Amino acid sequence: MSESGLTQLGDGVWAFLRPSGGWGEANTGLVVAKGTASLVVDTVWDVAWAKRVAEVQQPLVADAPITEAVNTHSDGDHWWGNDTLPAGTRITTSAAALDGMHEDLPPAALTAMASAGELIGWMPGPVGAAGSYMARVRAGARFPRRTPRFPDHTFDETHRLTIGDRTVDLERLGPCHTAGDLVAHVPDAGVVFAGDMLFIGTTPILWHGPLENWIAALDRLLAWDADVYVPGHGPLCGADGIRELRTYWMWLSEAARARYDRGIAARQAARELARSTEFERWNHWSSPERMVLSLSTLFDQWHGNPPGPPTVLRRARAFADAEALLREGVF
Repeated sequence: MSESGLTQLGDGVWAFLRPSGGWGEANTGLVVAKGTASLVVDTVWDVAWAKRVAEVQQPLVADAPITEAVNTHSDGDHWWGNDTLPAGTRITTSAAALDGMHEDLPPAALTAMASAGELIGWMPGPVGAAGSYMARVRAGARFPRRTPRFPDHTFDETHRLTIGDRTVDLERLGPCHTAGDLVAHVPDAGVVFAGDMLFIGTTPILWHGPLENWIAALDRLLAWDADVYVPGHGPLCGADGIRELRTYWMWLSEAARARYDRGIAARQAARELARSTEFERWNHWSSPERMVLSLSTLFDQWHGNPPGPPTVLRRARAFADAEALLREGVF
């Protein structure tokens, strides 16, 4: 499916889709209980896009004000637009995601880093490469000047929200992509808002892990047998899209482990994997160089380090590797 913009998924259930799924191009959701209340799933980090989504949703919630919102995880592209929500909206996320939001860099710091990256990106070596890739991550987005509203309600494993006469079931499936990844299931509509448990047609990133948790999370999504899954990035999908992502992770883990065991570094492993015949199945996904970002996590854990959010140094090295591979023309 390749719908773009506001797309109706079922009775009173909508998604605002950006199917290219690139950096920061996150999908959001809306669940409306006609005449009573509404729920928003995620907000976006670009100021202009966040306002546009809020404006487009406004006619749909005219008689059903937004009283609840959910942030699926701690990455800024899924919650830095929270200030566009009505002031009285209760915002829910997992306790682990809220911790991650407080620990992560605020939007002002990321703006400064991306701006610096544009200035030093010409420099040879890893410093210039990391800066250049940081500018790619921003991708022209304008971040809010101040840190937006944090969620004010958390849960640990599962939680049920009541929106008028509808229920929305929340379940934390992380740590996977991040520490506190959650999904939102709308049973009466057969819709699951999967956050960054799903990247469809765009290369996923394992920042936290362990990868085994992500595989188990995909199996959990399949068990719901929903009619429509809304990924965090990319177009709508069904079960086949989830299975394809699962196959990618299984392949990457096995192929990368074989190279790790031979003492090959993450960048060289990514270079070899990108040139393999097996990778032809996924080389059309956008941002394929993000493979090396996931390898940085896998290699770090295979070194014996426990799963956790990336240190600034590991993230910078991974960004430098990704940019170097792009400059080489590997991807």
